[in-house]
Amino acid sequence: MKALFLIVSLTLFYTAPVFSQILVGPEIGGNYSWTSFGDKDLKDVYNVSPVFGYHVGGHLAFLVRKRFFLHASLLYATKGRVLKGDPKSDDYDAVFKNSSRYNYIDMPISYTVDFKGKIGKSKEFKYFVGVGPNISYWLGGKGTVYNSELKENNFSEQKYKIVFNKDPATQGLDEMNVQNANRLQLGLNLVAGAVFEPGLRQRLMVTIRYEFGHTYLAKSNGTFTQTYYQDPLQSRSQGFRISVAYLYDLKTENRKRGKSTIDRKNPGKMRKR
Repeated sequence: MKALFLIVSLTLFYTAPVFSQILVGPEIGGNYSWTSFGDKDLKDVYNVSPVFGYHVGGHLAFLVRKRFFLHASLLYATKGRVLKGDPKSDDYDAVFKNSSRYNYIDMPISYTVDFKGKIGKSKEFKYFVGVGPNISYWLGGKGTVYNSELKENNFSEQKYKIVFNKDPATQGLDEMNVQNANRLQLGLNLVAGAVFEPGLRQRLMVTIRYEFGHTYLAKSNGTFTQTYYQDPLQSRSQGFRISVAYLYDLKTENRKRGKSTIDRKNPGKMRKR
């Protein structure tokens, strides 16, 4: 994972000089996420509900050519889901509920095209649409599970934290152990948004993103010590994200133009800055 982030970072670093504009700044926003099962049998057993989360980090935007931008963010994000039994299932458990919260490092990348718009007669802004990949690294998470088995044994709901590839003999009562987790996960972003200019060389960017994952959370189920229930993780992350980024325009093109004061066609004549 470190190698992947290093490759992407170096690519952006070494290609940055070719861009006429570079915008950089903080990004923050909210998530509305869930997971989707690929197995129809699992879809028939569980009902999945979304959860709210948040993300925070930094944003880079590069002007590739007129109207076309390359965007990249590095974010800490919280996602998750709530599982309940489907009343139509033969395995229906009326008291079953599993609420999970996942922590991620996300790197959404998108290629966008800008359009001009107006608010009223005079206020101008830009709006954009785009598409690109999402690279996520699963850090861990926590949750709460309760079912009929725990109820029959007079156990309360079980709060847990997620651990990876732990020896079952050393697994704690408050842990969900995930073997064969796909901690590096890939997905796709569809983005749309608007850009406003509140001041000189400043941009306020509002983005709405729909993300759908390609990679399963894990190849196997999450296991517990106090219950035979296993958390089905053969599912993909999905969700909506709304972000606000406050960007500073470095105006690299203008800086480059200002470096030389000599007219190349007439070396004896000085250019105006």
